[in-house]
Amino acid sequence: MKAIALSYGLCFPVSVSLFLFISLTFHAQAHDPGLSSARVTVGNQQVDVLLGFAQRDVESILAAGTNSADTDTSNGFAAINLESVVTNEFSLYWGKQRAIPDQATARRKDAQNIEIALRFQRPNSGQVRFVSTLFERLPLGHREFLSVQTTSGAIVGEVMLSAEENSLQMDLPAIVGSTADSNKSHSFFGFLNLGVEHIWLGVDHLLFVFGLLLLVRSRWMLLKTVTAFTVAHSITLALATLGYAHLPGPPLNAAIALSILILGVEVVRSRDGKTSITILHPWIVAFAFGLLHGFGFASGLSALGLPAVDIPLALVMFNVGVEIGQVSFVLLILLLERSFRQLEIRWPRWVQALPGYTVGSLGAFWTIQRAAMLLGITP
Repeated sequence: MKAIALSYGLCFPVSVSLFLFISLTFHAQAHDPGLSSARVTVGNQQVDVLLGFAQRDVESILAAGTNSADTDTSNGFAAINLESVVTNEFSLYWGKQRAIPDQATARRKDAQNIEIALRFQRPNSGQVRFVSTLFERLPLGHREFLSVQTTSGAIVGEVMLSAEENSLQMDLPAIVGSTADSNKSHSFFGFLNLGVEHIWLGVDHLLFVFGLLLLVRSRWMLLKTVTAFTVAHSITLALATLGYAHLPGPPLNAAIALSILILGVEVVRSRDGKTSITILHPWIVAFAFGLLHGFGFASGLSALGLPAVDIPLALVMFNVGVEIGQVSFVLLILLLERSFRQLEIRWPRWVQALPGYTVGSLGAFWTIQRAAMLLGITP
């Protein structure tokens, strides 16, 4: 069986691309840029909006305000400031007229998530447009899953908002849905797409997978390693999403960064001809650290605050999306490696070593950065 040995065949263009990637990630968080939710319930007389944000996103929202007096959310959150910001930045338009909410209430949902409830008076008919300009205060790439439903639970509109597409326009239902159409559920293919986006925007997850590829020496070992990582993160993804297990965000992010650092060290040791359990059996470390990464994947789905009845199918579709994104990344790297190997170009040894040092260097940087944030040394 022909050896894969990516660490010895990866070519200079891939290394250059990685270093360009590094220059961007040093100015941004390595984890997923964030996902929030907006659940809109259209009633006969009012429209209720429930916005859900992770604590770190609330910190970004408040920190972006030049006049916010209290942006420290480590022990709580500045509810008054948050309510004021969201009232101004999340808007409803009846035709061309902007609606003003009758009430706005911010409350803590749990240790990691905060909700803001808005209530608007509903006109008799016409078009409604939902516009969110909160993206200007959130990390680049942040997304918001907007779902519009009737009081009976029938879904009448769904969209994934972003900085590029920050609004949804639709006709108000003439009659509030009856219980007859309450069996309509979410567009679960949207969750599949969300899973794909989550893995491709999760720089640290992709870098970990890339590091694993640098260690494998055969197709059989590649299959075992990828399968072990998949099984492990699927277990913790399910446990966390269903509420059976939970890890706080800051320690989790630091642990994920440390896993990348450890993997980078093993890649370099492998190139130097040394051996270890990780080098001989990369599927073991893939499974062990895959459990951690599963909690990171879960943040993308649990942030949506789905009804309990929708969680199982959404979880399956989201996990399938994660796997599609992961497998496509693996195939991309393998195809690039094979293409470069077919060219039979002999690169200097120091160039061949760049991918391993890239993994280790980024892992070290993120570990220090996240440990400092965890200890409160940096904001």
